[in-house]
Amino acid sequence: PSRRSEKLSASRSAAQSLLMKLPRRRTTALAAIATTATAQMFPGMPGFPTEAKPIYRSAKLLECAVCKLATEEMWRQSEERRAAAPRQKLGEDELQDLAGEICDPDADAGEWITFLDIEQTERGAPLKIEKREWLGECRRECRTIQKACRAVYDEIREDLAETLYKQAASLTAEKLKSRVCQKWAGACPAKPVPKTYEHPDEYWMPADEEMYKMKKMQQMINAQAEKYGKQPVQFVDPMQSAMFGDDEDDEL
Repeated sequence: PSRRSEKLSASRSAAQSLLMKLPRRRTTALAAIATTATAQMFPGMPGFPTEAKPIYRSAKLLECAVCKLATEEMWRQSEERRAAAPRQKLGEDELQDLAGEICDPDADAGEWITFLDIEQTERGAPLKIEKREWLGECRRECRTIQKACRAVYDEIREDLAETLYKQAASLTAEKLKSRVCQKWAGACPAKPVPKTYEHPDEYWMPADEEMYKMKKMQQMINAQAEKYGKQPVQFVDPMQSAMFGDDEDDEL
């Protein structure tokens, strides 16, 4: 792994350690302060956007490619977790949790999505996904890949977890990709790109380490807030979708 990946991993651990050291009362107080600050910064804006909007037409065209990448990640991460588990056995519930997070770039299991960049050489050309060296900011293209992933995985998540639990010994990554993307999801072969379609490209941006720490802390606090029925907080990117959205890309 690159030095940047190692530093981001250390940042995640540092954020988790900091939150674990905070007493529950202090965590609740921190959430309350953040909620108040957000309300003061954006008065009269309930339910303000918190994430970039996907590019719906590109997401449809990328379902096959994204399905293959997601299934490779599902295979790789399940094998890593199995190797680290007691007696090298991974429960079906753990695989269900992994399948539930693999398409979420805000979850640890879905961070692979932020490394990806969508490219098209010219109008009507195929869309390609390139992998960057570093973890990136999750903007419009990241959310586009997330949408394509969920479109494929939402219906087959339970079957995938069950298959990995019962048949992992007789499977390979290639066999699993074929089963998931062709037989179950019907995402492959890929849909042809219309000759007139041009993907609205954006520059891929590497993640900012300090912002990454804040996002991780926000996610952990909101997980506790949801558990105890409290109001979620928003530390970062309160206007991200307004900056990177476009009405003409809305789903029809």
